[in-house]
Amino acid sequence: MSARLLTVLGAAGVALSRNILWSAIGLLTALLGVGGLYVLLAADFLAITQLLIYIGGVLTLVLFAIMLTNRIVDVNVSN
Repeated sequence: MSARLLTVLGAAGVALSRNILWSAIGLLTALLGVGGLYVLLAADFLAITQLLIYIGGVLTLVLFAIMLTNRIVDVNVSN
């Protein structure tokens, strides 16, 4: 599978998904595709930076935020 196709399908998954968890998985796919594009362009430093910062840090933070705020709807607040 081409890195361009992987990036486009992941971006479409982010934009078209109604579930936020599937949107985060689509974001992971899109970011992996962009990392693959950097490898094909022989920009190894940018590819490793893409993996470490965006996938390792930002996407992990987004997934933790999704998982932690998932149960906020169940809380009943009364005066």
